[in-house]
Amino acid sequence: MKKRIKYFFMVFLLLVSITKVEALSLSKNDLTIEKGGSDRVELYANVDATVKRVDFTLVFTTYDIPAAFIVNGAYTDTNPDGITHSVILPEAQSGKILLGTVDINVKQEPTDTAGSVSIHTASAVTTSDERVYLDSQTINIKIGTPEPTTSPSATPSAPSESPKPSETPKPSEASASTSKTSAMLLEKIESKIVKITIKKDIFDYNIRVSSDVEELDLKPIAKDKDTKIDITTQKIKELKNNKIIITVENGNLKETYTINVRIKGKNEVEIDKGEFVADKSYKSKWIIMSVILALSLAGSIIITKKK
Repeated sequence: MKKRIKYFFMVFLLLVSITKVEALSLSKNDLTIEKGGSDRVELYANVDATVKRVDFTLVFTTYDIPAAFIVNGAYTDTNPDGITHSVILPEAQSGKILLGTVDINVKQEPTDTAGSVSIHTASAVTTSDERVYLDSQTINIKIGTPEPTTSPSATPSAPSESPKPSETPKPSEASASTSKTSAMLLEKIESKIVKITIKKDIFDYNIRVSSDVEELDLKPIAKDKDTKIDITTQKIKELKNNKIIITVENGNLKETYTINVRIKGKNEVEIDKGEFVADKSYKSKWIIMSVILALSLAGSIIITKKK
């Protein structure tokens, strides 16, 4: 009897180890973005094991709402221009790992009213070269006017509080930390290569350029002639984290615009505008395989016992 209990306990442990699934997570799953607007969502891998690489596939359902993965500056994405990504961690980590951000844009004149971004077929590779499978995640986007958000403790008559000196902006807010309450100093950004339409209170923009473009020609135009404008290098090979930073200053006012540059791959996959359904069948397959294995082991134990 004791041997039988021992065998079943071993089968139980095997079943648990096979079906264990870790997860991806997002800073937010549901967005409302206005026409011509953009937003950014942080993507995390939540793992108990110590991992050195995270792989996943990212697709969007409509070109009216394109999305792109921007890797955390501390890591490397071996395929930044494709739909499948492999994030390499210089130092193995565990816990909640910020892989990067999903940057989402809405076209000026979209035909669709909603769309989604699916992050699926995800897994992590541990330091012992074992693969840990991660749950999928979906970002749902509606095109419209975002509802204003207010702090629960705030009242209409209460003055707004300035951030404490010790507080630092979240990664997704860093590029616009000085400009959320500014006066919109920039009139427009001219270019013969790409189109950027400046929108009120939007300071992050995504652009996609052909692989044969070596340098961009962005020309920021200020509303006031006394405004000072600084722009980082526009040479593609010299970009830091695939970003062009435009700093606009006039007196005590300062705005920072971040242009995220994506290079179109020569063989980019066209995504159908039809509804995309992420394939989560791998979870059920693992469970079925585990149950079959457990029953097989139990059966062999019983047959051996009878003999």
